[in-house]
Amino acid sequence: MSIPEDFLHYLWKFRLFSQQGLATAAGDSIEIISVGLHNKNAGPDFESAKIRIGKTLWVGNVEIHLRSSDWERHQHQLDQTYDSVILHVVANHDKDIFRTDGTKIPAVSLGALIPQKISDNYLRLQESMEWIPCGKQISSLNPFHIRTWLHRVEIERLEEKSGSINEVLNEFKGSWDDAFYIFLARNFGFKTNAMPFEMLARSLPQTLLARYKNRPLQIESLIFGQAGFLLSKHMDEYPEILRKEYLFLQKKHLLQPMDNYLWKYMRMRPVNFPTIRLAQFAALIIRSNHLFSRILIETDMRKIIGMFDNLPVNDYWRKHFRFDTETACSYPGFGKQSIDNILINTVSIFLMAYGRSTDSAEHISRSISLLENLPGETNALVNRFKETGLNVENAFFSQSLLQLKKAYCDQKKCLSCGIGMKLLNG
Repeated sequence: MSIPEDFLHYLWKFRLFSQQGLATAAGDSIEIISVGLHNKNAGPDFESAKIRIGKTLWVGNVEIHLRSSDWERHQHQLDQTYDSVILHVVANHDKDIFRTDGTKIPAVSLGALIPQKISDNYLRLQESMEWIPCGKQISSLNPFHIRTWLHRVEIERLEEKSGSINEVLNEFKGSWDDAFYIFLARNFGFKTNAMPFEMLARSLPQTLLARYKNRPLQIESLIFGQAGFLLSKHMDEYPEILRKEYLFLQKKHLLQPMDNYLWKYMRMRPVNFPTIRLAQFAALIIRSNHLFSRILIETDMRKIIGMFDNLPVNDYWRKHFRFDTETACSYPGFGKQSIDNILINTVSIFLMAYGRSTDSAEHISRSISLLENLPGETNALVNRFKETGLNVENAFFSQSLLQLKKAYCDQKKCLSCGIGMKLLNG
């Protein structure tokens, strides 16, 4: 069986090979006291290993290759960083290798020591054509083990997502409120209009909107005007009032509106039209400027959810999805699914990022608690996981499944996945 190098890493890390009579290529006995710490950065693969070779106890690093000759192919013989290697672990030993000072490095070949069962399980996962590598096997595992791993995967997702906040946070000189405002606006555009929504937010700083905190008409005119919807006259009274107000505010604050063509309507239900989303965004700003400050001090998850519910959208939108075009349909409100999307993809992420940045266990816990208080999402991918017997009772686990699929299953990282590792070991 042809095996990749990361499989050898896995075997060494968890000692999944026969250690009875283990010896170097030169015939010296090997006793592994500690395999060392897995190094995923530059340098030897495992650091601070403790190994007895013959009668001598060595403490140093371990390097792993498929063939001993890979040492020279990677030019380690010229790099003093690798002089600390005390054992060269390979699948096949095809030549002796040396440090920069000419001393030989002991080698051990694991090729013939790999249990057939583990090799077969690994091959089965890697050659699987299922929608996930373990599609036919995952149901055989203890649900508790799966859920324990999914909990870790979701924490990984929250930490990964929160890391992307730092760049915007630095841009706004550490202002969490301003960074949250940008991400919130982007989320309001969902996938289709995320970019123009972010452009809008960047053209309308919160400090400007805060000056009109108790003046809804001015906030609506600023948002629709900057979005490029008030550049020409309108037939209806409401948008025409907004336009005139915006012309005044535009001159007063030296504003440059966006190009209207940036907003997308294609293959979109009317309730998701950018005009409706802008009206809802304006309503949220009217209700609460500097929203993240409120979220930070609010410990009741129900009240945080309520901040996005029943937004005071202008009555004009009860019978319109666009300016100057009346509809027989009634405005359905800011839907629960949309609210959940923002809570999952912006609020929980920011609570985690803030908690990690300030070492606040409370906010990290609240990030997780928020997801646990939201229902599990319903989509084609989550439904496929449900078909395996998984109970997806809240958003914390539905999000962990999406992360599992993207970060592990799609890349066939079974050796790094708690589920894959369990199946490998039978």
